[in-house]
Amino acid sequence: MSSCIGIVQLWWHPYVHDFRRHLPFLFLYNVFSVFFVYPTFYLELALGVVTKKGVLNCWDMAPMARGVGLAMIVSCAFLALSLGTVSAWCLSMVVHCFHSFLPWLHCAAAANPPCAARHRPLTNGSETPPQSFFFNFVLNLKRDGLSGGLGNVVPDLTVYYVISWALVYFIACKRIYSYSKLVLFKDVLAFCVLVSSAFGVTRLQGASGIFYECDWSVLFEGIQIWREALEYAVIQMAASQGTLIMLGSYCPKQKQVLANTSMFAFAVSKISSTASALILGAAHGALYKDYENSTNIWKGSSSSMVLWADYAARIPGSQVWSALIFFTLFVLSVSSTALLVQTIMSTFTGRSIRKIVWAFLVLICVLFCFIGIMTLCTQGGMYILNFLMTWPVSKTRSPIAAAEAIVVTYLYGQTTFCEDVYFAVGEYPCMFLRICWALTPVVLLLTFLSGMASWAQTEDIAGWALVMLVLLPMALFSLLYLIFKFRVRNIVGTEK
Repeated sequence: MSSCIGIVQLWWHPYVHDFRRHLPFLFLYNVFSVFFVYPTFYLELALGVVTKKGVLNCWDMAPMARGVGLAMIVSCAFLALSLGTVSAWCLSMVVHCFHSFLPWLHCAAAANPPCAARHRPLTNGSETPPQSFFFNFVLNLKRDGLSGGLGNVVPDLTVYYVISWALVYFIACKRIYSYSKLVLFKDVLAFCVLVSSAFGVTRLQGASGIFYECDWSVLFEGIQIWREALEYAVIQMAASQGTLIMLGSYCPKQKQVLANTSMFAFAVSKISSTASALILGAAHGALYKDYENSTNIWKGSSSSMVLWADYAARIPGSQVWSALIFFTLFVLSVSSTALLVQTIMSTFTGRSIRKIVWAFLVLICVLFCFIGIMTLCTQGGMYILNFLMTWPVSKTRSPIAAAEAIVVTYLYGQTTFCEDVYFAVGEYPCMFLRICWALTPVVLLLTFLSGMASWAQTEDIAGWALVMLVLLPMALFSLLYLIFKFRVRNIVGTEK
């Protein structure tokens, strides 16, 4: 259940910057979560509970699907690399909260472009103080994108990034047991912040702007918002990244526990993610009312950070609340990254390998830390992070989830799998889940293929190439298995 209360729920909201699409996006996201993502969530937990194996070995039920587990691991690695950067961002904001005043409350003279003071209309090209501070003094962001390279490495972010990965190592070195000790602390802290913030936004003038400015006609403007809502629902429920299979393999085979656990996890995930999205949308509404103009908030990974900072600056005791909010985000990001690293480490099995598993953990943390410093901790790191979250992290989830449902329903056999679940936990999956497992592959694959029409820009070409690289093991292992199977069949037929 705790895997569904993480940094993704409080940080990654693709349309929080857009009043017109914010509420329609949340509506689609919740609908898709019920009919497509919850069945996948249950399926992955059941795979771990039934097989008692890791992300790679659980596919012994259908050997040609071993590539699915490898694709999960690669997608999990991209997400871990991304969340490590968010940890550095949050730790930087925590440090800045201990100044004599919140530095993003006032305009910075050195900001470029200059930011506008509070309660004044924004001039063309100017930004709100929180966004200007975050871009200019936390990220030292290049404003011309990736033209001319990534820019210089940002020293402060590098230090915070190294600290974050050091903490990830200490959490992951004791396997899942270290993470389990953080569960109660981080979950209580997250819900404390969400509940307090939910009461706080009711005091803000203009907070209801998300309800007045939304435009439900965007649902009929194209399939992009539908596709992104489905992708977000999958990533937000921690599906198709192997974490749920790993956690399920650690669970004892207790009677009548799988359905209740899945339902509770689904509930806390929806509450935390939807509440966070509404809080940030309300803060954006208050910001919009203050400036009486467009707020110029950028789309992507920075929008939630800017809105959390602006919200904390509007309530009494802003320094205390700013420190609490960003410390909570830091704890969630570090714990989520550690869980992803543990998912990768769970693939190293065998008595001889377990003796040197600490060396693999050190290697993984050092490797991720080095790659992150060279790319994500640079002046163009935010563009790389947005690229990773948009392409290899998000777009690969739908075909992986579809492959899982195909393997269980059509290769291994849905009836056989349901009987395995019954023998393991004493409950038989309901008819709703079985129907969804049969229909989900069609919807997910059609949604995934609908996005492949966009190859217009260089980013699209690079993004789809990276997505195909993540999904390559699925096709490669299936092809090798079929070649081996037909070869063996021909040999046997010749001998006869």
